[in-house]
Amino acid sequence: MGEAGRKRGRAKGSRKRKIEGDWISDLPESLLCKVLLNLPTKDVVRTSVLSKRWKNIWKCVPGLDLSGEDIKMYYIYVTFVNRFLKFNRKYQIESFKLSYPGDGNCEPELDLMKRWITTVIQLKVKNLEFFDYSWANGTFNIPTSIYTCNSLVYLKLSTVTMSTVKSVSLPSLRVLKLSAVKFADHLDLETLISGCTALETLVISYFDRFEVLRVCSQSLLSFTHVAQKRYFTHVGHKCLAEEDLSIVIDAPRLEYLKLSDHQTASFIIKNSGSLVAVDINVVFNLSFGFDPRDLPKRSMIGNFLVGISCVKNMTISSITLEVIYDYLRCEPLPLFRNLSFLRVKFYNYSLKMLPTFLESCPNLKSLVLGSTKKQNMKEISMFSGPGPQGFLPSLEYVEIKVPLKGVVVEIMKLVGYFLEKSTILKKLTLCLDDSRKTGEPFIRKELLTIPRISTSCQVLVL
Repeated sequence: MGEAGRKRGRAKGSRKRKIEGDWISDLPESLLCKVLLNLPTKDVVRTSVLSKRWKNIWKCVPGLDLSGEDIKMYYIYVTFVNRFLKFNRKYQIESFKLSYPGDGNCEPELDLMKRWITTVIQLKVKNLEFFDYSWANGTFNIPTSIYTCNSLVYLKLSTVTMSTVKSVSLPSLRVLKLSAVKFADHLDLETLISGCTALETLVISYFDRFEVLRVCSQSLLSFTHVAQKRYFTHVGHKCLAEEDLSIVIDAPRLEYLKLSDHQTASFIIKNSGSLVAVDINVVFNLSFGFDPRDLPKRSMIGNFLVGISCVKNMTISSITLEVIYDYLRCEPLPLFRNLSFLRVKFYNYSLKMLPTFLESCPNLKSLVLGSTKKQNMKEISMFSGPGPQGFLPSLEYVEIKVPLKGVVVEIMKLVGYFLEKSTILKKLTLCLDDSRKTGEPFIRKELLTIPRISTSCQVLVL
C-alpha cells in the first residue's frame, strides 16, 4: 500500500472512531486534563487502560481527589500521593482534595498530612479540601502557611483545628467552608474572615460556640450558618449558657443569608440593603416561650425582621413563624414589600401564623408549603383571613407538597383557604404522598365543591 493509501486508511479509522463515539480521544491533552480534573482520582487512573494514548495522561492532571475514600491499603495510598506531588513539583496544582482516614493518634501520619498540605500550598494550589474522618475529635492542626496562600480560591475544611492566627493574607479566596472547625477564640475566626478581602461565599457549620461571632466583610455575597444542638459552651474556664450567644453580621454587599440555629439568642444584621434571599430557621433561644417583658429581646427581634424585610425570596420554618406570632402580641410586623416568593417549611402543622404573615407580604406571587416529615394536621381550623376581608390580592401560584398524614377534611380546609381568598390565583398544585393516592378520587370530588374567587384558577392534583 502506498503512502496515499495509508493516509486514507488513517483518516478512515479516525472517522470510524468519531462515528463510534471515541471522539473524546481526539481532544487536546490540555482539555482532557481539565475534564479529568472533575473526577475522583481513582476514576482518573482507570482511564490509563483505555489506550496507549491514555496511559500517562492521568499523571498530567493538575489535581488530586481522594476525599471520602475508604483507604484500606494505607501505605499504597501514601506512596501514590507522594509520587503525584513529586511528579507535579514543577507545576501549579489546581485542586487537592484529601481525607485523613487514620485514627488520629499516629504522629507520623499527621506529620505526613501536614507536609502534603504545605507542599500543595507551595505549588500554589487554587482549590483545597481536607476532611479529618478519624475519631481524633478535630485534633489535626492545619499548617499556618494556609493563612498566607495567595493562590487559594476555594477552601473547605472539616473537623480540624486551626492554628492561632497571627496574620492573614488570602487575597484570592472567594469561597470558604468550615465544618466542625475549632479556633482558639472568636478573634481568630474574625481575623480569618477579614483577611479574605475577595471572599464571596462563607459557610460555617457546627463550629465551637463563642459569646459573640462577628462576620464583617466588605465583599461577602453569601453567608450560611448552621449550628449543632448543644446546651452549654465552654469559653476558657467560663461555662457559657446559650442565652449569652450572639451573631453579628456586617456585610453591606450580602445578597443571600441562611441561618439554621435554635440556640443562639441574638442575631444582629447591619447594612442589609443588598439582601435578596434568606433561609431562616431560628427561635432566638426562646425554648421556654416569648417573654413580652424582655424589652431587649423584643427590640432585637424587631430589628432582625426589619433587616430581612427587603428580600424578594424567602424560605422560613414554621417554628420561626410561631416565634413571630408570639412577638406580634407586643409589636407590629414590618411589611415585606419586595417579597414575591415564599417557601414555608413545616416541622409541625400549626398554621395559625401564616395568614397574618401573608398580610405583611402585599406583593407575594408564589407560595410553597412543604415538609420532609410526616406530621399530623392540626390547627388548620384556626385559619382566619388576613385583614378585614381576608383576601390575598397578589398571590398567583400555590404549591402544597407535604407528605400529609392528617385526615382529608383538614387537607381540604387548607386548599379551600387559598381558593377562596386568592383573587387572581392562576394555579394551585396539591402534591399527594403515596399514602394519599387512594383518596385521590375523593379529593378531586371535594375540590369541585370549593368555591373559587379566581375564575381562571387551575387546580392540579399530583
